[in-house]
Amino acid sequence: MNKKQGIMDKLIVFLEKYLEPVAAKIENQRHISTIKNGMIALMAVLMVGSFSLIIMAIGGMFPDGSAVKMFFERYNTLISLPFRFTFGLLSVYCAVSISYNHARQLKIPFLHAIIGGLLTTLVLNIKLVGDEVNIEYLDSRGLFIAIFASLITVETMAFFMKNKITIRIKGLPDGIAQTFEAIIPLVTVLFGAVLVDALVIHFTGGSNLPEAFTTFLAPSINSIDTPYAIFLISFLEMIFWFIGLNGYAILIGFVLPFMTQYLGENAAAYAAGLPIPHVFAPNFWDYFLGFSGSGITGALVILALFSKSKELKAIGKASVVPAIFTISEPVVFGLPVVYNPYLFIPFVFGTPCIGVFAYYVFKLGIVRPPIANVGGTPIPLAQYLATMDWKAVVLGFVILGLAVCMYYPFFKMYERKILEEENIESDRKAAFDALDLKIKKNIRRKNEYYY
Repeated sequence: MNKKQGIMDKLIVFLEKYLEPVAAKIENQRHISTIKNGMIALMAVLMVGSFSLIIMAIGGMFPDGSAVKMFFERYNTLISLPFRFTFGLLSVYCAVSISYNHARQLKIPFLHAIIGGLLTTLVLNIKLVGDEVNIEYLDSRGLFIAIFASLITVETMAFFMKNKITIRIKGLPDGIAQTFEAIIPLVTVLFGAVLVDALVIHFTGGSNLPEAFTTFLAPSINSIDTPYAIFLISFLEMIFWFIGLNGYAILIGFVLPFMTQYLGENAAAYAAGLPIPHVFAPNFWDYFLGFSGSGITGALVILALFSKSKELKAIGKASVVPAIFTISEPVVFGLPVVYNPYLFIPFVFGTPCIGVFAYYVFKLGIVRPPIANVGGTPIPLAQYLATMDWKAVVLGFVILGLAVCMYYPFFKMYERKILEEENIESDRKAAFDALDLKIKKNIRRKNEYYY
């Protein structure tokens, strides 16, 4: 055990020395931070669209010819409007969110940054077909264009403003003065976007930037939705959590744009009655890869509840409600899992393996992949609403059962150590109480003697 402990100590020192500084820099890098915050803010739009999709799905639960089914068929266009105005315009909302968050980072006027981000996104994502305007790429397919266009736009505007390459008129009110200052930057980014759009159309034979982007980078984009990527992402997340950093917060900036695009495509496919193309949507990570919390810590909550240790049992009781809402911090920092050599193997290596298992359950069609975003919903209701498939609830409990089995032998080793410490502490307390009682008796006897 000492030898194993020595190896684990060396590993922890290595992670602290080399991984922690890199992770901190990544999380605080301004572009990554903007993307993370911007995409998280976009979750509200996704949830509204997702609940609209869930309402649309209610009609399909009733038999043909029933009054409810006929009602949904008759008013399908009206009922689907929230879905179309959320998922169908996802790139527009993304441009607003990214532009706003990046303007905050660079400390330039928010309104003009948002206008600039919207202008470039619309120019690059909208396609002119003769006299008609095609807006189909304003959905999730134009998401990456919206992200990069907004970032570049805001960076360009910040450069112009900070270097005073603007129209400045003295004596004007602040609001009007800022408007004049934004003219040159806005004109520059607008014509820049038009030029890029024209060049892409010319060299691709009529395709706009989202079409070209999807065609050329499809293998790279789809490579995130693979068992290898899921294992790697989960592994890195657990490594970060193990050294006390929020792995989800560090990685989400990289992964969320891909997952959001996958969710948009899944939702569109479900609404159209087509096969669901992707697994790695946001709620796969939240409610299956991280069932009951990052590292499937709900399994540790269950084991702690039945522990002989008073300390572990207390932590288990305190962590039940957070686990239902997939919050892992009480277990990760309270048990703790952080820097705990006993739980390193199941937490860091076991969790990705269970994630790959869940991926194949969805990929093989046993359970419908996530089609909606229901962030914040407690389990197991979240599993059902995210997939509109009752089998997803069963899968959630299977994942939990596997995690309990995975953690059990390692938890018992850790429990034995805690029990030994508790017994030593109990013996010390008993000895202290006995000594205290003896001292009190002696004092009492002396007082009686003098009396």
